[in-house]
Amino acid sequence: MSISSRFWRQSLKAVRTTAMVGALVAAAAPLSAQTAGYGTISGTITDASNAALPGVSLRIVDTDTGIARTVTTTEAGDYRADFLQPGHYEVIASKSGFAEVDRKNLLLMVGQNLGISLAMPLESVQSSVTVTSETPIIDTEKTEASQDVGEKLVRNLPSNGRRYDNFVLLTPNVAPDGNTGLISYRGVSGIYNTNLIDGANNNQAFFSEARGRSIGAPYVYSLDSISEFQSEASAYSAEFGQAAGGQINAVTRSGTNITHGDLFYYLRYPSLNALDPVGKTQGIFTQTVHQQQQFGGSVGGPIIKDKLFYFFTYDGFRKVNPILYTTTSKTPIADLTCPANVSGTQCADAKSYLESLFGAYPRLLKQDIFFPKLDYQLNPANHISADFNWQNFHEPNGYNSSATAVNSSPSQNGTANFHERIAIVNWNTVISNRSINQALFQWSRDLETATTNSPGPAVSISGLAGYGETSALPRAAFPDEHRWEVGDIYSTTRARHTIKVGVDLNFIHELLINLFQGDGSYSYFQGSAQTNFSNWVQDIYQLGGGQHYNGFTQVNDPITHEGKDDFWNKDLGVFAEDSWKVTSKFLVNAGLRYDVQLVPQPPRPNVSSTIANYYTSDINIDYHELQPRVGFSWQVMPGTVLRGGYGLFYGLTSNSTYYTIRSENGVFQQQYNVSVGVFKTDANGQPVAGTYPSYAPAFPNVFFTPPGPPVGAAFAGAAPTQVINTNPPLGVLSARGLDPHFLNPYSHSTDVTLEQQLPGKMSLSIGWVGNRAMRLPVFIDTNLARATQTRTYDIVNGQGQTQSTVTVPFYTDRVTPDTGSLLTGFSVVNSWYNSMAVTLQRPFANGLEVLFNYTWAKAIDGGQVSGVNGTFNGTDTPLDPFNLKAEYGRSDLDMRNRFVGSLVYSPQVNFIQQRELRYLANGWTFAGTATEQTGFPVTAFMANSPGKLDGGVTNGDLSLFNSPTGGRAPQVSRNAFPGPGLHNIDFRTSRSFPLHDQIHLEILAEAFNLLNQQNRLAVSTTGFQYLNPSTTSASCPSTAHSNGCIAPYTSTPFETTTATSSVLYGPRQLQFSAKLNF
Repeated sequence: MSISSRFWRQSLKAVRTTAMVGALVAAAAPLSAQTAGYGTISGTITDASNAALPGVSLRIVDTDTGIARTVTTTEAGDYRADFLQPGHYEVIASKSGFAEVDRKNLLLMVGQNLGISLAMPLESVQSSVTVTSETPIIDTEKTEASQDVGEKLVRNLPSNGRRYDNFVLLTPNVAPDGNTGLISYRGVSGIYNTNLIDGANNNQAFFSEARGRSIGAPYVYSLDSISEFQSEASAYSAEFGQAAGGQINAVTRSGTNITHGDLFYYLRYPSLNALDPVGKTQGIFTQTVHQQQQFGGSVGGPIIKDKLFYFFTYDGFRKVNPILYTTTSKTPIADLTCPANVSGTQCADAKSYLESLFGAYPRLLKQDIFFPKLDYQLNPANHISADFNWQNFHEPNGYNSSATAVNSSPSQNGTANFHERIAIVNWNTVISNRSINQALFQWSRDLETATTNSPGPAVSISGLAGYGETSALPRAAFPDEHRWEVGDIYSTTRARHTIKVGVDLNFIHELLINLFQGDGSYSYFQGSAQTNFSNWVQDIYQLGGGQHYNGFTQVNDPITHEGKDDFWNKDLGVFAEDSWKVTSKFLVNAGLRYDVQLVPQPPRPNVSSTIANYYTSDINIDYHELQPRVGFSWQVMPGTVLRGGYGLFYGLTSNSTYYTIRSENGVFQQQYNVSVGVFKTDANGQPVAGTYPSYAPAFPNVFFTPPGPPVGAAFAGAAPTQVINTNPPLGVLSARGLDPHFLNPYSHSTDVTLEQQLPGKMSLSIGWVGNRAMRLPVFIDTNLARATQTRTYDIVNGQGQTQSTVTVPFYTDRVTPDTGSLLTGFSVVNSWYNSMAVTLQRPFANGLEVLFNYTWAKAIDGGQVSGVNGTFNGTDTPLDPFNLKAEYGRSDLDMRNRFVGSLVYSPQVNFIQQRELRYLANGWTFAGTATEQTGFPVTAFMANSPGKLDGGVTNGDLSLFNSPTGGRAPQVSRNAFPGPGLHNIDFRTSRSFPLHDQIHLEILAEAFNLLNQQNRLAVSTTGFQYLNPSTTSASCPSTAHSNGCIAPYTSTPFETTTATSSVLYGPRQLQFSAKLNF
C-alpha cells in the first residue's frame, strides 16, 4: 500500500472515531472563551437606567486596517465579536431613538476577551457620545490564569538571542527547564506544553518542543515577525488542548493601511564581552560569544486600502560562538601517572592527546529566515490570512549547542542543520451578526539532520574526558516531520450564551534515520579520575588484552541497517464551550474537550522471550481523554475582579518515546551490552581472571561497523579500532518497550486570583495555582527478577571511617536469560504543585510600562524527569525499580522563589524651553529585566556501581540509554541538596533620531548580565563512589571493612561549578544595534 493511500485510509477511520465523540461534546456544549491567534471584544449595552438594550447595532472597526465587523446585541443586551485580529479598535453603538456611542483607542491583545460595556443615552438628550479613553486596566471578562506580553515589551525589552518565546520567562507560574530555553509550567515537564502561532500548532511532535527546539536553532520565527503572545498557565479554554503544562499563544504581525517597516543590525564583539569563569580556571581565555551579528528588516502596508495587506520579514543570523571543552578533574592531566607497563613515550602521547581535547573550538552559526504574509478582506463577510515561514540553519560543531561541554571533546560533536517550512492559512466567515466561523489549515515540514566529526567508538573516561563519535550521530533525518493540520471553530451568540464548537485534526508523518549507539560506547568508571585514566591508558595500547573498561554497548540494525522508522501519527481533538454571562458582572465559562493520539502499533515486536513480547507488542491508545473545563470572572466592585477556574488537561506522549518501542525494541535496533561494573583487581591493579565474558571485545574494537567515517586509531601509536564480531549471545540483547497500559499524562489544575486596580493606571493581582499531574512516565528494567538478597554498604569518610551503613535490595537474576535489559515505560509518577503568584503591572501609558511577577512555589513528585532529559526513555532512575515510593520528594523542577521585573520607560521632557536641549533630552527609551530565582534541588549520584547486571548500588539501575548507570547515592534522598540560584539583570538604552516625517534612526546599546554576576548554571552531581574492600585502599581498607564502601567522590567535589554559560545566561555580553524605522 502506498504512503498516500495508507494516510487517507487511516485518516478517514480516525476522523470517524473523533466525529462520533465530537457529536457528544457538541451536544454537551460547555467550555472557556479564549481564541488561538485572535482576540474577542464583548460586553453589555444598556440605557441610562441600566436596563439591557436588545437590537443594538455595534460596528467594531480595526483602526489599523479599516476592516469592520457588525454585530447585534441579544435580548439580554449582550454582544460578542470573536476572531478579531489583535490590534487597535473602535466600537460604535447605534440604535434608533438612542444617541450613538463611539468608544475609541482600544487595544485588543491575542487570546484576550476585552470587555467593553456601554450605556446609551436617549437621542432626545444628545445625538452622539464619543468616548476617547484607553483600554480598561482590568480585564473583567478573563477567567483563566494567563498573562499577555504585548508588542511594547516584545519590541523594547533586551532579548538575549531575540527568541520570542524566551519572553515567557517574564510571566508567573513558570520556571526554566534546564538552561536552553525549555519552560516548565506548574511543575510539569517542559515537553508537555503546546506552542501556537496564528492559531496553528507550532510543536515538533518527535521531540515535543517548539520547532527548532531549545537546543537547536536559535529561533524559527524572527522576533520582527511576532506581534505579541499570551502565556497561559492554568484553566485555559477547551479550545486549547494536547498540553498537560502550559500554552504559548503567539500571533504574527500584519500589514495595515499605512506602510511601516524597519531595518535592523545587532552586533556583539569579543573585546566588549566578559570571559567565561569556568573557562578561565582552566586556562581558556576566550568569550563564549566571540562575535554575533543579526540583521534584516520587515515591511508591511496596503496593496488595496481597507482590503488587501502585505507583511514581509527577512532575518539573518551569524554567530561565532566557540564551544568550551573543560574537564572536572582537579588533577591536571600532566600530573596523572601511568601504570608500569605503559612506557614513558606512550604515557606522554596519551596525555598529550587528552590535553588536546580541551580548550575553545570554533563554531560558526548561519541562519536565514524569510516570512511573507498576506491579509485579504475578500468581502464584508470573509477575511483570509496566509503566511509562510522559511528557515535554514547550519552550524558546524553545533550538534552540542552548549556554551560549555564537560568531560567531552570536539570529536563528540557534529554539524547541525535545520530546515523549517511552515504555511498557515486562516479563513474567517461572518455567517450573521451573531455567528462566525473560523477555518484553519497548516502544512509544514521540520527537517533536522546532523553529521559527525569522528568515527566510533565513543569513549567516556569518568571524571576526566570523552572522545569519539557520540552515540546520537550521524542523523540523516531526525526527524523529517511533515504536519497537515485542519481546524474549524463555529461561534454563535444566543441570549446570554456564546457557544463555540470546534475540531482540530493533526496528521503527522515521521521519518527517522538514526542508529543510536551504533558507534559502540566504552565507559571507564572504576573509581577516581586517576584510576580511570590508568585503565584507559593501558587499553588504548591494548596492554593486558585491552580489557580494563567497565562497560561496552553497541547497537546493530539487521533490518534497515540505519535505524530507520516511518509512520503516521494523528492527534485529533474536538471541543465545545459555553460562555454564559449570568449578569453584567458575573461570567461563567464551562467547556468540554476530547483528544486522542493515534500511533501505529510496533511492526515487529520482540519475541525473544515472553516478557519481551509482552512489553514490545502494544502501544496503548487512550480513547477516554474527556477534559472538563470551568472558569468564572466576578466583578466584585468597580476596579476589583475575582476569577478562578478548574480544568483537566491531557498532554501528548513524545513520538520519540513511541519510536523506541517501534525501532529500538531489540528487533530493528539490537543493543548488545557488556556490563562489567566495578571489577576486583589483583595486587597489580589488574582485573582478576573471569572479569570479562569470552565475547567481550578488546578495546577499542567494535562488534559492527559504526555509521559515519571509517574507523581508525585515536592518535598516532594508539591501537586502531577494528570491526571484530565476537558473536555475543542473543541473551545479552537489550530492548526498549512500554507497559501495555501506558497512558498519556494529564493535569488537574485549579486557580483563584484577585485583581485590584490601583492608582496610577496600575493593577495588583494575587493568585493561587494548584496542580496535580498524573501518569507521568518512568522507565525501569522489567527483566529483573525480584531481589532475593540484600547488600549492606559502609558509608565512609575520606579516611575510611564508617559513618553509617545502608542496606538495599540487590538484584542478581533476570526474569529470563533469553533477553538482556528491558527498559520499559510506566505511566505511574504523580506530582503536586502549589504556588502563590503576585503580579504588579502597568500597561504602557505616558511613557512607562511595568510588569513585575513574583512566584512562590513548591513542587513534589515521585521521580518526574525534567523536560530537558525527558524525550525517548527519559527518566529519573529510581534507586530501587520496584519501590518507586522511595523516590517521592522534591521535584527536579521545584523552584521555590522566582521574581522577574520588567520595565520600559520613554520619558517625555516638555518643560525645557530651549529647542536644542529639548531635542537632546527626548527620544530616549530605557528598558530592562531583572531576574532573581532560587535553584533547583540537586541529587547526589554515584560515580560507579558494583554489579554486572544493571547499575547502581542495587544492581538494578538503567540510564535513559538502556545501559548501566551509577544511580543515586542510597544514604540520602533524591534531590536532597539545594542547587545554586540565579541573579541577572539585562538592560537596554536607545535613542531615536527623527530623520524625515515618519523615518527615525534608533541607536541601541544592550547589556546582558549587566553586573557580570557569576551564575552557577551547572554543577557536578557526582557525590560518591563505590569502592571494593582492598588492602591497598585508604578509603575502604579490607582490614576494617567486609562490606563494600560508599566514599566521597573527590576527583571533582560534589556541586563543583561546571558551567557558567548557557543559551539563556552567561558572563556579561554587550550588544550595539541600529534600527531604521519608517
